[in-house]
Amino acid sequence: MKIEVLGCSGSVMHGFDTTSILVNSKVLIDAGSVMSVLPEDALDDIRIVLITHPHIDHIKELPFLVDALFTRKARGIKIMGSEATVEALKAHVFNGLIWPDIAELDADRNFLSIEPVPDGWFDLDGIRVMSFVENHTGGALGYVIGENGKYALFSGDTGYHQGLFDLIKNLGPDLMACFLEASFPNRMGELAAITQHLTPELIMKGLNGVLSPSTRVIVYHMKPTYLEEVLMELPKGFEHIRGGEVIVL
Repeated sequence: MKIEVLGCSGSVMHGFDTTSILVNSKVLIDAGSVMSVLPEDALDDIRIVLITHPHIDHIKELPFLVDALFTRKARGIKIMGSEATVEALKAHVFNGLIWPDIAELDADRNFLSIEPVPDGWFDLDGIRVMSFVENHTGGALGYVIGENGKYALFSGDTGYHQGLFDLIKNLGPDLMACFLEASFPNRMGELAAITQHLTPELIMKGLNGVLSPSTRVIVYHMKPTYLEEVLMELPKGFEHIRGGEVIVL
């Protein structure tokens, strides 16, 4: 499994791009920076876009991706998320005011669909996917992506909740990597709780006793202002990404 980190920051600043993670060149998780980073010819390989939730840092380049794929005469593109996310995209983005209505874009019914992810495991072009509910804005999801019996978990944005860490435990040694957000440093735990985000301390609390020794912990979505502080608080053995990394599992 090839994971390309196009962007993974918790906010936009010079040198920091928001979340877009590309798996095997064809499954895109969020669209915060895909058009700013990915070469034009690589767009043709994208078949599925999995949206974790509709906050602007996770969808801000989705309209431009749709526009580029339409211009390049792509076919069969799927944008997927929770029912709440799908409704938000249709009502507030692809609504004929902010961007063309999705029905207009898909006039020939072969270009694009926006649809809810199914329950449980499902197959996307040879890749296994499972969504799970996160503790963030209504309808927020994380995703587990699998290939050849190896799995990677992407938390998306989330506050602390036991379900996330129970899932990590249940996946056991088959989980090669878990990508966990850490938006704020430990001293800002109260704000993290209010805004439903994690800190290094909360990650360590949740992973205590549940993490397989073979699973890599990769932290992302740090707010640029607090990046160095968060990195100093990560325990030995934890990794982090800032954007531009290519990880092969």
